[in-house]
Amino acid sequence: MDDFKKKVEYLSKKYHSRYEKSVYVDKTLTLPNILTFSRLVALPFLLYTLFDIERLGPVPTIAIGGYMFVSDLLDGVLAKYLGQISLVGAIADPVIDKVVIDAIAITFAIIGWLPIWAVSLIILRDMGIVIFGIKIFMRYGTLVTPVFLGRITPLAWGAVFITAFAYMPILKWIFLSIAMVLTIVSGYLYYSRYSELIAKKERGDE
Repeated sequence: MDDFKKKVEYLSKKYHSRYEKSVYVDKTLTLPNILTFSRLVALPFLLYTLFDIERLGPVPTIAIGGYMFVSDLLDGVLAKYLGQISLVGAIADPVIDKVVIDAIAITFAIIGWLPIWAVSLIILRDMGIVIFGIKIFMRYGTLVTPVFLGRITPLAWGAVFITAFAYMPILKWIFLSIAMVLTIVSGYLYYSRYSELIAKKERGDE
């Protein structure tokens, strides 16, 4: 158990080198992590309101979706401000964000608000990121930090969801085009980063 804790502590500090003195290595129930996991809890309720929107109306969807959006903005900020950065949060936050985005995209495709080909693209990208990320973490004990465009891509998809939900077809297709470009480019950048990291590890470079 002590060896595991030391390894987690090493990985935490290695990943969050700028915040070494404030990394939680043995706690998961921090406020930022609670906000992060609350989005996963709220997701089924959001999807239910989407599927039954004709009976429930738009208000429940807007309320739940608004909460999920705000919590996504706050968890990272609070983790740094409160000194509650954790390895659990570093792993869970991007993974849960991908689960949320992909689940909403699939739901929109089922309802008929988004084309299946566009939804398939973001799902394939996210699956690749998660699979390669897990592979690198398990094999080399390294967490790969997100690329800049990877952080922007979910915002573009959020704009797609909002405009599709609000029945704004012109804006929806504009934002969808932007989201598609960001999805493809960020996917390539992630692949390049993973390939470079694997090559360095194989050579024995730090």
